[in-house]
Amino acid sequence: MSNSQLQPKTLLFFDDQLLSLRHNMIRKIGQPELLSVYRDPNLNLQFSYPSVFRDEATGMWRMIYQGNNIPAKGEKRQRVALAADSEDGVNWAPRNTTDDIQLDDRLADNQVLPTARFLEMCACYIDPHAIPSERVKGLSTYRRDESEGKGIGTRLWVSPDGIQWKLKEGVEWQKDGTDPNWSVFWNEIRESYVFTSRPANNDRRVVVYETKDWSDYSKPELLFQADSQDTPNAEIYGMPVVPYEGHYIGLLWMFHTTTDINQYHSRKYVNGKIDCQLAYSFNGWHFQRSLRDPFVSNGGPGEPTGGCVFPSSIVQREDGSLRIYAAASRFEHGNNNAPNNGSIVTYQMRQDGFVYLEAGGGEGIVRTRPIYLRDGEVTVNVQSEGGRARAQIIDFTESADPQKGEVLKGYSLDESIPFTSDSTSWEPQWKDGKSLRDLVGRTIMIELHLVNSRLYALRGDFRVFFSGAGRSG
Repeated sequence: MSNSQLQPKTLLFFDDQLLSLRHNMIRKIGQPELLSVYRDPNLNLQFSYPSVFRDEATGMWRMIYQGNNIPAKGEKRQRVALAADSEDGVNWAPRNTTDDIQLDDRLADNQVLPTARFLEMCACYIDPHAIPSERVKGLSTYRRDESEGKGIGTRLWVSPDGIQWKLKEGVEWQKDGTDPNWSVFWNEIRESYVFTSRPANNDRRVVVYETKDWSDYSKPELLFQADSQDTPNAEIYGMPVVPYEGHYIGLLWMFHTTTDINQYHSRKYVNGKIDCQLAYSFNGWHFQRSLRDPFVSNGGPGEPTGGCVFPSSIVQREDGSLRIYAAASRFEHGNNNAPNNGSIVTYQMRQDGFVYLEAGGGEGIVRTRPIYLRDGEVTVNVQSEGGRARAQIIDFTESADPQKGEVLKGYSLDESIPFTSDSTSWEPQWKDGKSLRDLVGRTIMIELHLVNSRLYALRGDFRVFFSGAGRSG
């Protein structure tokens, strides 16, 4: 892909890079809707970091997460890896594993990994390139013993189903050890597994590195740290990444701290709330911050998300809608042993609902950069109930002058059939049965005029051009 071209088949509106005009259209961050709350009566799920996938053998939804005991005075806190199942991906029940696996140091009926020296497992990755027995990969940390030099070590576990796990001996996915969060995803452009993590334990920034074979890993490179546009003393707690239709979307956990310093960690803030903002990338390596408005917000006092919320897993349903799974707490960060504190919350969101453009008072206009149509099936994700959406096509052939806004004959705004409903796949139509299907092989600009509407995405098989490149297609 050259520097002058971007080729996503879905245009999301995190920025204006793929637009040539945006007038009276306000960019806003989507707000997922809370669906359900899952609690464990015996374990605190504040830092549970759920990973959700479908079990191929049973068709059930499976969730791998972690929880810690609520210790009595003088007892030590211990965290364990757990499993839960669901028929609908919303209502969850612990998955009893006592008949499936033998754990000598078991603390919970739904536990899936040994307790000894276990610290965290914040990410499970469903690897489409792996053999079936290693389809599910679990990244964990553990306490090294004296023979290993003490400190924090990293381990890679593999599983066909999230229940039966095997340790990959000798694999360390981060040499110096770390604490949450870490995440891994497949980067189609680089053809590698890309990790996001912290540089080191208690270092609340985000680094990126990669591997092609789960054996050799590149050196971490700094990706993000809090900057002058963030709230005072803010820190970045972690950033899971979700590949999504030609984009890589980062779920940026923002820790809005107080100035209180914990006496046991002189360089680490403890109290404060955590919410989720968004970052995005076209290549899965260089990311940009989006609007600093929360994507997943904190709830009110006493609500399950009133203190911290950590979205970590996103599943797309057959209808295109999205389910988002997050660890959450009622209290601020640092209140680990508060009773009835932690839970796992499930959200739902419309397809492409991460960010949208909303028409201000009156009519708003959005025009793409020149696009070459490989296929005429172009759809628009738009919400226009109580409003109106229309489209016109700007010619971009050698004979046309796009700077003067030369409209293609038969595809003017006046000839557009208004859309006044809500659809994730509206196909613009014009009088006399004209549609974009008649323009395959041409280079055009699509211009949308919207009143009292929200624009989420434009989807199709096309190539987007910058400058004057590719005018003749």
